[in-house]
Amino acid sequence: MPTSSCSLSRLRRLLALALIAAAPAGGLLTGPSSAHAQAAPEAAVRAFTETTALVLGLSFDDGQRQRTRHFVEGYWQRRQQREMDAVMGTTDFLARLRQTEPALRAVGLRMSRPAALRNLAAEAEAGDALAAWLLVQYHQKHPALAPGRRGGLPLTRDSVDGQLDLAHFMATEVHRQTARAPNAAEREQAVRAAVARHPSLDAEAQFALAQAPGEAMRLRFAWARSQPLDRLLLRAELGGPLSAAEQAQVQQFMAGIHAQLQGLAAQGQNLLGSSLAAMRQNSETPMGRGTVWNPAANRWEQQGGIVTEFNGTVRVP
Repeated sequence: MPTSSCSLSRLRRLLALALIAAAPAGGLLTGPSSAHAQAAPEAAVRAFTETTALVLGLSFDDGQRQRTRHFVEGYWQRRQQREMDAVMGTTDFLARLRQTEPALRAVGLRMSRPAALRNLAAEAEAGDALAAWLLVQYHQKHPALAPGRRGGLPLTRDSVDGQLDLAHFMATEVHRQTARAPNAAEREQAVRAAVARHPSLDAEAQFALAQAPGEAMRLRFAWARSQPLDRLLLRAELGGPLSAAEQAQVQQFMAGIHAQLQGLAAQGQNLLGSSLAAMRQNSETPMGRGTVWNPAANRWEQQGGIVTEFNGTVRVP
């Protein structure tokens, strides 16, 4: 059964709460609370720690969990009410998150990560110690290959892999080409091209690149659960090849069954379409078209700006 876009929307609204908890406002101190000073509730500390790790895709060891506890307990000691409220909110959030279908939960968490990282970067710049520490933990797992602008994000290898996954999906599923997955050498060449290009991108283009892994997950999640007609309509919209019979089917649907777009078919199409439309829009940014499959040359190529062939040759189109 196709997963409705409203299910993903509900999950993302829940994740917005987690982002607040993962990036508390630096330097925002309140006056003395009327409540007596007390220790941070154990359930809230545990929920906050688990939520933060989930949003950032990390697996905290005992030392990292203890360090997180130290930061949280500091909020209670200093009576930082906003941060205390955020920590307390993660208990209910985590309970609801656990009730979400695991595959959908993974997609929502991955899609939310770039926003969490951008929030953490802003809070770290404002002097928040927890945000700065969390960024260090994240980049120990995902080293920054090129620096990010203010409001953008550093380049990491998983961002490049996400772009390649999107390109492979478009080539094979939308354009029905027999493109193989990029091999290790081609991925390394794509990383080198991305490292050279990243400093010239503006903040929004850098952020869009960081969204690629989540968009790739959403595409494959939705595509696997969509009806054949949903896929056909999206191929038509994005310029994929259609047989004469398929073209007639699309025309018939658009002419005679338009009302059903508000029903089941629309749900799958909207979920896929929003992701593909964003990807198509991103192709018009200074990033160029990125890495695409060239069936004539039987290879993956960079298009737009500097083209880097995977045999090491660099040329300008």
